[in-house]
Amino acid sequence: MSYLFSFAGTSEKICKVFSGLTVDPQVHSFQPVYLINGFSLNNHPVILSEEGQLKLTMFGWGMIRENALSYMDKLVEKQRVRLLKARAEKIVGDSNSLWYRKRQNRVLIPATGFFEHREVRGFKSKVPYYVRLKERPIFFLPGLYNYTQLPGTNGGRIGTFTMISRDGNSVMKSIHNSGQFPHRMPLFLPEALERKWLDPALSDKELQDVLDYEVPSSALEYYPVKSLHRANPKDPTLIEPVDYPGLPPIET
Repeated sequence: MSYLFSFAGTSEKICKVFSGLTVDPQVHSFQPVYLINGFSLNNHPVILSEEGQLKLTMFGWGMIRENALSYMDKLVEKQRVRLLKARAEKIVGDSNSLWYRKRQNRVLIPATGFFEHREVRGFKSKVPYYVRLKERPIFFLPGLYNYTQLPGTNGGRIGTFTMISRDGNSVMKSIHNSGQFPHRMPLFLPEALERKWLDPALSDKELQDVLDYEVPSSALEYYPVKSLHRANPKDPTLIEPVDYPGLPPIET
């Protein structure tokens, strides 16, 4: 699964499509970002259920464990990179995993699309694709979060999250066809299951039912885009279709 996604939206747009949110003031300054790179460990808006309220706030992508020594520690940065994503299969199915212990800490991550690279025979470089839901300009990817109390933060808590991946559907297996962990994709959910994901009363059986959802290939729009190498994250042309002569179609 790619560590690159896009959120070409604002807090106001989030609130229009996801009602009932209490908004942290710091979210209002968030501006559209067309390329969000997980390895940058930047902050991003997330929605979580806390103290009986649905809150929109800013967390860092890349989970920090409770035993971290400091926010800027180099070992912590390396750990966060390893914890950018969680495999859906481990959340309920592996009681020894970190994700099992964090399964009650659930967030939704606003997105407008994500990027994945396809290896094509005869092409020198992998071809980047932009993938999004056909019927929903803004959707919400499920994740898990953690609060960490760190020295040097004036007693404050640092909120960080991980994004959930699952086995790819037929389209995503064709696009994400190589690399260390091929044939993976983010866990897309329909609106009803997005809301359900934040229900603190979910049983493990109900949680597993959500994790087992596979978005139909027919619900996805996907097309090649220009190179993302050294791209400007604020460049809106990053999500515009590009023609690659001789590029074979995706097999579904």
